[in-house]
Amino acid sequence: MRKQLIDHVGFNRTVLEWGAFVAVLVFTALLIVNFIWSERRLITTAETSRMQAQTRIIEENLSHQFQGVRNALDSAREAVSNPDHCDAACQKLLLQSLKRAMPGVRAMVILDSDGKIRMSADDMGDRHLDDRDFLSQISRMYSRNLMYLSQPYENTPGVFNIKLSVPVLDANGRNAGVISAILNPEYFDAVMRSALYAEDMNSAITEEDGRRILFVPANLTEMRSPGGGDDDFLARHLRNGATTSVLTGRTASGEKRMVVQRTVTQGDMGLDKTLVISLTRSVERLHAGWHDLALSYLAAWCAFALIGGLVLTFIQRRRGLVHNLRQIQEEHQAEAAERMELALSSANLGLWDWHIPSDCRTVDARSNAILGYTAEKQHNGPGEWRKQVNPEHREALDEALRLHLIDSTTSFEAEYEMQHRDGHWVWIQCRGRVVQRDQQGRPLRMVGTRMDISARKKAEADIAHLAFYDGLTNLPNRRLLLDRLAHAVAKSGRGGYHGAVIFVDLDNFKSLNDTMGHDMGDQLLSVVALRLKQVTREADTVARLGGDEFVILLDDLGATPEEAAGNAEFVCRKVLSTLNAGYSLGAYELRSTPSIGVVMFGSAMHTVNDLLRQADMAMYEAKAAGRNTFRFFNPGMQEALDEIAMLESDLRHALIRRELLLHYQPIVDAEGHLTGVEALMRWRHPLRGLVFPGTFIPQAEKSGIIVEFGEWALETACEQLLQWSKSYETEHLTISVNVSARQFRQPEFTQRILQIIERTGANPRRLKLELTESMLLTDIEDLIAKMSMLKTHGVGFSLDDFGTGYSSLSYLKKLPIDQLKIDKSFVQDMLLTPHASSIVRTIVSLAQSMGLQVVAEGVETAEQWAALRRIGCGNFQGYLFAKPGAISDLGTWFIASEATAGTGGRVHQLALVSPVV
Repeated sequence: MRKQLIDHVGFNRTVLEWGAFVAVLVFTALLIVNFIWSERRLITTAETSRMQAQTRIIEENLSHQFQGVRNALDSAREAVSNPDHCDAACQKLLLQSLKRAMPGVRAMVILDSDGKIRMSADDMGDRHLDDRDFLSQISRMYSRNLMYLSQPYENTPGVFNIKLSVPVLDANGRNAGVISAILNPEYFDAVMRSALYAEDMNSAITEEDGRRILFVPANLTEMRSPGGGDDDFLARHLRNGATTSVLTGRTASGEKRMVVQRTVTQGDMGLDKTLVISLTRSVERLHAGWHDLALSYLAAWCAFALIGGLVLTFIQRRRGLVHNLRQIQEEHQAEAAERMELALSSANLGLWDWHIPSDCRTVDARSNAILGYTAEKQHNGPGEWRKQVNPEHREALDEALRLHLIDSTTSFEAEYEMQHRDGHWVWIQCRGRVVQRDQQGRPLRMVGTRMDISARKKAEADIAHLAFYDGLTNLPNRRLLLDRLAHAVAKSGRGGYHGAVIFVDLDNFKSLNDTMGHDMGDQLLSVVALRLKQVTREADTVARLGGDEFVILLDDLGATPEEAAGNAEFVCRKVLSTLNAGYSLGAYELRSTPSIGVVMFGSAMHTVNDLLRQADMAMYEAKAAGRNTFRFFNPGMQEALDEIAMLESDLRHALIRRELLLHYQPIVDAEGHLTGVEALMRWRHPLRGLVFPGTFIPQAEKSGIIVEFGEWALETACEQLLQWSKSYETEHLTISVNVSARQFRQPEFTQRILQIIERTGANPRRLKLELTESMLLTDIEDLIAKMSMLKTHGVGFSLDDFGTGYSSLSYLKKLPIDQLKIDKSFVQDMLLTPHASSIVRTIVSLAQSMGLQVVAEGVETAEQWAALRRIGCGNFQGYLFAKPGAISDLGTWFIASEATAGTGGRVHQLALVSPVV
């Protein structure tokens, strides 16, 4: 009976739900129909208003044009009627002016009563007015107040002409001819076409008898139709008598169209015919917008009906399934309890139940097994369970319980140690919650789980150890060292004690790794770590920073700096002694030496990073001193490092601040005439003054800034060459520019040189690049390839300081050089030692045999110059002639011979110009 009642109630509920759903569908359908119908009316009304506005615009344009034509025709008629005031030439000029003033008029003509052209603005022939219908009507045009409109006539197939005419009457009022304006059909076609805004639209101008005056878009059938009442829309409009009408109907072809027609008001035009303007649109295209909207709403409504029906069906079926599953769920509850018990066993979770008022706790067998007790339930007396908790953790456990019991936390969770039955401690993760409270909200009962997490805690401890200790040597790593060093510095500052940081780096460790393998290197590092621990105190810290770098932190070395330094030195000597002893690593006997840097710290302010950096600097001083020794940090090291950093910083701003400049030292021939210069870089520092290359070029080479400096020097020299090329007296001069090895090894060096030459417009044959012999020691093939490429463009090469380095004669033979420069050390000693004299002679002979020029550098005395000329040296450079200076000074230093013959040996002051900067 109960089952039948439930089924009956369910059936009634289903019927009610479907009835409500159908009602919703009907209501939404009515709303959609009403909306679509309103949208249709809005579209039709808007389109009708727009088409009516377009017909008014066409009427205004047409009336304006016809009124203009009427005024022009009246003006022409007045001129023709008074020949005394305007002769034939005047009349023709007037026709032409009137025709040009009206864009819609193609021609203006004067015809006599027989239709013969008396005068035309375009010199038209009779063949252009062979419209017989128009010519036959001329004699009947007798009203001065009317403007006669002709029928459209095809002069050429497809091109229709329309004429507007006014009669010319004689003194007796008889017709003496007409003045006609032939309208431009293309103009009116464009006017009409501008009113069409849809592809399915067309427009027309029609006479009251149905004859088309104009039809857009062009339609020869419509234009050639004789009219006569075939147009039902026109007839209905004229019968209506209204100025504007909106009609809908089917055309002769069966297409349904909406037609808006407007009768043109005469106004002052005085036309002899009534004209009707019409605009039509396809009703199907007009209604396409709301048709699409209706289809989209219909599709949405159908989708809503389908989805709603499916959802309702699904809900009803689901309700039935839930009803059926409820019984099945009750049957499975027992099985779920059994599965839960199995899950707890698999997760090794023990259960506990705590009666809070009595502070008694009951635990199950798994909870007992975790602590080594018998696998059965156990009831602990009041407070007994707390005695098993590690005393160090009881306070945190009580606080977590207190917060949960006052309901400040949703659940309880704590991790603490409990004592195992055999005495060791077991880490426990305990979770639970209050499940029973009294009427006042006080907790009565709490249940939860207990799990052994000792393995996880051990893993976390191992991870924490790896975070602070080196995995290879088990020494503190950088992170722990920084922490201990910070504490030591703070402690020494408070207590007045002094300490030291010793930085130990193994010499040639990389070679050991490369030759014997990383395994052998790791064994060596482990032994070194062990020995360092053996020679230091228990309170000291020995750490590995990484690679072969170790740091020893010595604390409490003494109350005075001297005592602390002595103790630190004693430790360094012990480190040297123990690390210099041999190493037996497997089958190998190895030796390894350290380089040690020491920095002291005390009551003064120190930062951890500064101490490590200073100890590192001291270590590099020990390496520079020959390795296997130790050095204490002193402020001079920092000052030297700061000086280098400041110099490099200033160098990086030198180009930006335009502080670099070139000085030029002359190169002369055997007669002392100037043949060229060598460009030497100078730096005008805002504080140091003029800085010479020896001070800043090495640091520029080391930092890589020399590449930018070299390009600047080349560009400045090329600009100077361009200035010299503008004068006959200086166009033969050359400039030699030194190129660094680092700059020459740049992959794009050749392209950059050629770009500078092209950009400045300098003559490459007047540019010489000076190379040093040291550049021949590496990658000689790349050097020759780059030199050869530049040589093909005219750039010359000079080998600087020849004889001081290493130059293989086989390489020298391959190099495309033009010049050898004898180093000044040989020139200055050639009159003092026979060896230097022999070297100079050999270089000169070698150059002559190879067809190379020779320049002697460092010529300072007339005796040296004379000796060099006697052995055949052709070019000279040195203080005897001039010191390096600005380009503006060269003109006052030298007198050169005239470059052309016939000067009679006269000399003149050489004028040199410098580039505009």
